[in-house]
Amino acid sequence: MIPDKYLWLVYVAMAGLAWGTYVPIIFYGGNELSAKPGPSGVITVTAPNAQNSPQTVQVTLATASDAGPFGSFDTPGDGSTGISGAVAVTGWALDNVEVTNVDIWREPVGSEPVASNGLVFIGNAVFVAGARPDVQAANPSLPFSNRAGWGYLLLTTGLPGATPGNGTYKLHAIAHNQGGTAVDLGTKTITVDNTHSTKPFGTIDTPDQGGAVSGTQFINFGWALAQNPNCVPTDGSTMTVTVDGVTLGHPTYNQNRADLASAFPGRCNSAGAAGYFFIDTTKLTNGVHTIGWLAYDDHGNGDGLGSRFFNVFNTNGGSAIPDEVVQPAAQDLPDHVDLEELDRIELPVGAVSGYLDANNQRMLLPIGSTLKGGVFYWQLGPGFHGTYPLVFLRPDGSSVRVSVTVHPKTYRQSSVK
Repeated sequence: MIPDKYLWLVYVAMAGLAWGTYVPIIFYGGNELSAKPGPSGVITVTAPNAQNSPQTVQVTLATASDAGPFGSFDTPGDGSTGISGAVAVTGWALDNVEVTNVDIWREPVGSEPVASNGLVFIGNAVFVAGARPDVQAANPSLPFSNRAGWGYLLLTTGLPGATPGNGTYKLHAIAHNQGGTAVDLGTKTITVDNTHSTKPFGTIDTPDQGGAVSGTQFINFGWALAQNPNCVPTDGSTMTVTVDGVTLGHPTYNQNRADLASAFPGRCNSAGAAGYFFIDTTKLTNGVHTIGWLAYDDHGNGDGLGSRFFNVFNTNGGSAIPDEVVQPAAQDLPDHVDLEELDRIELPVGAVSGYLDANNQRMLLPIGSTLKGGVFYWQLGPGFHGTYPLVFLRPDGSSVRVSVTVHPKTYRQSSVK
């Protein structure tokens, strides 16, 4: 059953109609509204506690042919070299009915087994609402254009080769629609060189990408390793956990995991690469959030261990605690900020609220961001790419604008041949 506080608009095939004829059906409070074949109709929605209730929705049936998904495979850049650790695989996809999923694949290395399409499956990308306002503006009439952007975080240390995690790989992004049509959105050839990387690496294990969490003590697991001869301090003091860009604390580190010790032997932290952190999800609002880990070794080399989206669902909702707003001087705030994929930003905007000013519409601040104590935090998850005009509203009624442009990640030159 869908919680009463959510109103969902989905596309459902009507019985007795040919495939491709779809009508919007509204679910509210777990109740399903049925419809009969016909050219149009009106649905009335009544919410007893709403001042503007009831409201009506005009429904018009439209017949859609299966033209197949279309879109773009944007990052990493084709021909990128020197990649190590985690890399964001991103793009966008749309369809005249619905794109159901985007799969990430790669071409085989040597004689390894492949699927029926001749490729090796890597994983499923996640659709990110609001990640691509540029695509939404260009396709306003297409279903689900608000979540056209997709992203997947690929940990390159697990890629096969004579030396695992090193070599040249060709990636594919394949989009699927409701009718079962699959379209290859393109390929990217990347060269991975983990051997010569100086940065720590690892990943977040829980929550699952796009997974649902709840409760006061959700256990967030992850792991980190340093490149030889460096070490990650075993007390976890150089590792941080962030949610929506806000630092929550340090994980409990130096936990043994046999699979990691076997996969990465001979490193300083091989016998204690894992860590965990407890998160009180009731302090977060219900909905989508971003979690990230950052690790530094004892020589000051640091890197993000990736970030992922997760959904908070607590029965009574969440309650972000308001903080005293700090009003910074106007000249301290830039009007434009350039970031790379998966970066984190922290801006003292002195605001109590804000919005994304996209296509002359006020949209929610990006997923993975927080306004706390007058500071804007944003931990970028995979899928964000392009320019995001942000507007922040201060307690005195004034507003301040900051344009954030997210660029593809750049890498050092690789020595892999």
